Amino acid sequence: MKYSKPVLMVLALIVISILVLISLSILHLVREPIVATYNTIRPALLDGGGEKCLKELTAKKVIYIKLGDVGTEKCPILNAVRITRFQNTNVSSPFTLSCPTASAVASWLNDIQATSIKHMGTLNCRQLRSGSINSEHSFGTAIDISHIDGASVKGDWKKDTQNGKILQKAKVSACKHFNNILTPDTNNLHYDHFHLDTGFGFGCNLDKVKRVF
Repeated sequence: MKYSKPVLMVLALIVISILVLISLSILHLVREPIVATYNTIRPALLDGGGEKCLKELTAKKVIYIKLGDVGTEKCPILNAVRITRFQNTNVSSPFTLSCPTASAVASWLNDIQATSIKHMGTLNCRQLRSGSINSEHSFGTAIDISHIDGASVKGDWKKDTQNGKILQKAKVSACKHFNNILTPDTNNLHYDHFHLDTGFGFGCNLDKVKRVF
């Protein structure tokens, strides 16, 4: 039996729709075990950097207090440090990070020659706001930045102004120092800050996959 072209197109669409539904059902079934496994093994893969990392912070002239390993079994912060100031950068308030992430922040701030930043926090033992994967904020490996040298992510992002250029330069530089960089371009959850972390990620390519933290 021969079918006309329109009928064949309709049949093809039906078949494709059925295959998509089957694929989505399979993904739904395997997603939860994968997420649960990731959440279980992620803490075991953390690396605090040891004394070597602390020496790097000191060499970068970061003002900090050594806290050791803190947090909980679910949300450990390895080799945590309490930062009060970077070499040439004032911070809106002290914050705690795992040493390797603090070192990455120090290198980034030095690279963009920032004199001041405002942050929206670092530690928060929680899941991603879009799903059940544990956020990098759970491990002291992430920081949210709202202002750099007076430039506001909420008010100045993508503007053709001096403040807009400050933020764009900071974002480009962040691609060299962090594994995940989320901006207002990523989604509405980041309309007012940059999310920067040293977890598993894709650098600035994360904007393309729209992963939410």
